[in-house]
Parts: sequence; structure tokens; C-alpha cells
Amino acid sequence: MIRDSRRDPTRRLKDILWVLTFVGIIAMIFRFAYGLGATTDLSDGVPWGLWKILNMVAGAALATSGFTIGFLGHVLHIKQFQKLVKPAIVVAFLGYGSSLFALLFDIGLPWRFWHPFVYWNIHSFLFEVFWCVSFYFLVTFLELSPTLLERLGLGKLHGYMHRAASVFVIIGITLSSLHHTSLGSLFLVSPQRLHALWYSPLISVMFIVSAMGGGMMLLLVIKVLYSWWYEPDKLFHVTSSGAVVECKACANPDDNGHGKTLEAPDLPMIRTLATVAAGILGFYLLMKVADLILRPEAMATLVAGNWESWLFGVEMVIGVIVPIIMVCIPSVRRSTVALASAGAMAAFGLMLNRVNTGIFGYFRDAGVIYVPTAIEWAITLGVLSMAGLAFFFLVENFSVFNENWRKKGSESLNITSAFDHLTYVWHYRMLTGLERVTLIAVIVLPLSWIFLNPSYHNPVFNEVQPPLAVDVERDTLQLDGNRAGVSTMFAHAAHQERLGGSESCGVCHHLSLPGDQATPCAECHRYMESPADIFDHDAHKAYVADSRGLGGIHPENMSCAECHQEHEAETALSASNCFECHQEDMSPTDAVAIQGHLGMQYAAGYHTAMHGVCIQCHDSDEQKLAYDNPELGECATCHYAVQPADLADDGVLLTQTQE
Repeated sequence: MIRDSRRDPTRRLKDILWVLTFVGIIAMIFRFAYGLGATTDLSDGVPWGLWKILNMVAGAALATSGFTIGFLGHVLHIKQFQKLVKPAIVVAFLGYGSSLFALLFDIGLPWRFWHPFVYWNIHSFLFEVFWCVSFYFLVTFLELSPTLLERLGLGKLHGYMHRAASVFVIIGITLSSLHHTSLGSLFLVSPQRLHALWYSPLISVMFIVSAMGGGMMLLLVIKVLYSWWYEPDKLFHVTSSGAVVECKACANPDDNGHGKTLEAPDLPMIRTLATVAAGILGFYLLMKVADLILRPEAMATLVAGNWESWLFGVEMVIGVIVPIIMVCIPSVRRSTVALASAGAMAAFGLMLNRVNTGIFGYFRDAGVIYVPTAIEWAITLGVLSMAGLAFFFLVENFSVFNENWRKKGSESLNITSAFDHLTYVWHYRMLTGLERVTLIAVIVLPLSWIFLNPSYHNPVFNEVQPPLAVDVERDTLQLDGNRAGVSTMFAHAAHQERLGGSESCGVCHHLSLPGDQATPCAECHRYMESPADIFDHDAHKAYVADSRGLGGIHPENMSCAECHQEHEAETALSASNCFECHQEDMSPTDAVAIQGHLGMQYAAGYHTAMHGVCIQCHDSDEQKLAYDNPELGECATCHYAVQPADLADDGVLLTQTQE
């Protein structure tokens, strides 16, 4: 049998994080290869999903301990919190770093991530949020640099950075405060869409207050977990009856040299941290109650008994009320485990609030339910796992919590070997991280590729391929949008002649791009099943500004009034009919002109569009009678693969040529 006296207490957790990381890497590859449509369940009704809300909005909120603890430790000079400044900075660095990293997968054109630094839109909340988050991430790196430089032996540079730490902290407090309020302000632009329980004129203030309380509670949990894993002798506490309660890491405190220690040395600091956080959560609770009282429509929805009111109740009870009550109970305040439980509930409540505000709160107005895909979950958990692995690396190799990392490697290795079952090979023989990670990668990577590959499970999302010419003149085209083999031989020239020559193009090509007379179907109907957005809003704003000669710092923003009605929300419903300006250059038919701008926003899936145009004509009694073919509207008329063997050639003469 094999024994190891230095077994890592976090090894199994790290194995899980590595598994999720490798799964996330495969999902990230598919996201870039196939795009948002094939890898997410996002829609225009619910455009923000897990990546934006959980990774960015909630992730940044949970990482606020960096500026709150920095303020308490460096600005107010509270000694109890000075020991937590480094861990808080690490949490902020990883939280904001993972949020920015996840943002690359959420934006439609990730290779343009640098545009906000160059193309300024000072009227956008997101512009300010992006700048503050980016610069605060840089500030957290500068705050963390003294710890990194000390480990690398750059003492002189470490001294300079250490003396400038207070300046970095003050800058970080400013940036973090700005962007948290702006994150809340993002939701002020949708008062009609966001559910009344989560919309509030005070949402910007509520965002920063709740983030301060929940972020401090998360740091409390992290501190207790670190002590549990790396300092098990500091987890003793005393009950109300005076009895010593042992921690899970020690069998008998007296036999392990701990003497009669009655409480953890860090318990006073943890207790104070919990008290301050509970006080902030209490202020947040008062703001919530006052806001509901002042807004009767919100109070009415709270007592309506629908699923939103229950979800709001879970958020407030578990995330705010219960943690506050627990911190006020004396027996809880004497237990690090109980305080950590209160902190975990508060952190969960903060995360749930952000998810409710950014996702669930829009379901009723959107009329659709958003269910994240497996790839969305894989990327979300993968980013969080990467941050977790980075956290373990930093605390085990740098002076973050204490100097215990210096002892690593100095302990002797006591191993005895013998033949035993396979579990001991994994738990005791594979001691190095490289061996374990390599084995995990070999197993996880190919399985993830199989189970997450969109082309295996969601072929309907494939982009449509242009038709293939059967002859040089392109008189006959082979239509096979997704190259799945169920093709159609389309006699294009014969159809054009039969329907009236070149003047008949509008029968099928019902809408053309500006300046074009017969835009190919695949130009707009770009996906086999899912609709495609065919209106480039940004390009249109720039075009209108240029054609109208609009001026100003951002002339494209002045173009909104050219299309949208005044004093109304700038949505598709308030926009002018597109054909008021494009009646000549887009050559629409009367049917499309009647649909107006609503018919311009999205193009149906290729499969739906082709069947909608072809079958409508083929299935009419007039056409069946004209060509004496009652089966003209059947699938076999167009699709050669499903034709009966004895079908006469004349039966498919309208649309198909035989191979």
C-alpha cells in the first residue's frame, strides 16, 4: 500500500476544476468556430445570458471586496482588516479578470474588443462600464504587484510599488464605485421591459450597496475555507455552554498540540468582517423595503403570488434576511463555520439578484424562456474554474494570506509501496500535478469534443451554403443549403421564363438589398432553421449621418431622430417604415411593403423561406390544374431523394432535372 504524508487537502477540488477547465476550453473553441447562434440560446427577447450576467455583472459584484477592504484597511487604517487586503485584492484581480475574459465570448465580434478604447461613445453606460472594469483590473494588478515582485526577489521595485499601494487603492475605489453604479444604470433604460420587482429608480445605488455587502461576505467564506484547507488548527470555536467543538480536520485538539484554545486566532477579524457586511446588507434591505412601499405597482406584483414574486422572496430571504439574523445570533458569531454559512448565503443571494435583474426579470415581457445551452454552461464554469485554479496557485506560491508557502517542499516525504487496488494509484501514486492534469486532459478533451460539438447535435444552425451551378449558364441550380444531401435541382431559367421573363424576379426575390435587383436567397436567409438579423443598426446610423450631413462629436448618434418617432422608446415599433426611404433601391413587392419595417428586421430560416415560397405556389389549385399534376405540392416533386422509383420524368419537370 502507498501512503503520502503530504497529501494536498485541495487535490480533489483541483481535479474537478481542471475537468471543468478543459471542458470550457473545448466549448470556447466551438463558440468562436460556430458563432453565437449555434452555441447559445440567446435571442432578441433575452439578449443577455449566462456570460454577460453571471460572469460579468455577478462576477464583478462578488469581487467588490477588493475596494471595500482596501478602503477599510488602507484608508481608514483599521488594523483588523489589513491582513485581508491582499486576499481581497487577489479576489478582485481574478474576479474582474475572469469577467473581462468571459466578455470576449459574449460579444458578437470578439476580435473588436479593443474598439471601446479607440471609438468613444460617451453617451453609453456600457462604454463607461467597460473602461472602468478594464482600468480597475489594471489597478488590481498594480495592487497585487508588490506581492508578486517580493516572490520574484525584486526587492527594490517591490518597495516602490508597496509605497504607492495607497494611491492604487484610492484609484481602485473610485473606478469600482463608478462602474458598479453604471452597471445598475444599464437597467434604467428598460423600465417597460424589466419586471417591477427588480426595476427601480434607485437601482444604481442598490447595485453598489448590495455588491459591497455580498462581496465582503464572499471574502469571509474564502478566508474560512483557506483556514480549513491550510490552517486546520485555527478552526476551533466555543459553544454557548462553553464546550469546545472540534473542527473536521482534527480528531482530538488536545492530542495535536493545540492545548485549550477556545477560538480561532482569526475569529475576531472574521466576526468584525461579518458584522460590517451584515450592517451594509441591513441598509440594502431598508432601501428595498422603502422602494417597494414608494412604488405601489411593485408592491402589487410582490403579493401577486406569481413565480417572480416567489423568486424575489427567495433572493431576499436567503441572500439578505437570513444572513443578517445569523450574524446577530451570539452562538453564530462564535463559530467560523456558522459565519461562513451566512456569508455563503449572502454571496448566493447577490448572485441571484443579478441573474434575476439581467435574465429572469425580462421573461414576462419577452414572452420567451431562455435556457442556457450546454456550451454556455461549459464556458461559464470553465472561466470560473480557471479563476479558481489561479487562486490556488497564488495563495500557495505567494504571500497572500500568510508565509506558509515558504514551508512547501521542506517537509519529508514518507511513502511505502505495495500492490493494491487502483484507487491508491490515483490518490497516492500520482503525486505531481502534471501527471494528474495530463491524464484528465487525455480523458476529458475528446469526450468534450464529441458531446459539445454543435455540428453533431445542432445541424440546423449551420450557415446556409450558396447553390451549386449544374451547368455553365447557371440555368439549373442545385439547392442544398446545409450540404446534408437532401437537395433540390431547381430549373431557374425555366421558372423565370414560365413566370414571365426577367420581370418576374420579384415573385421569388421578394426583397433585394439596396442597389440590387435580385439578391440571392442565402444573402438574408443565412441559417437553415433559425432567423437571421439582416439589419446592421450601427452601419445604418453611420450611413444616415453621412447622407444627411449630420454633425457633432458623434454624428451617428444624431441619426436616431431620422428614423424613430420622438418621445417614444427607440425600438423597432417606433421606427419609420423602411420603404419610406428605400422604396426605389430595394425593389420590394407589394406584400413585403405592407409588412413594413417589421418584415425588414429578421429573415426566416432558409428551410422555412424556401418552403414558404415554393410550396405556396406548387400547392395552389391553379398551378396543379395548369400542369395537370395533383402531386405538384408533394415533397417528391422537388426532392429527388424521396421520389418513387416509377415517378415519370414529367412529374418533376417544373423544378428538377435528372442527373
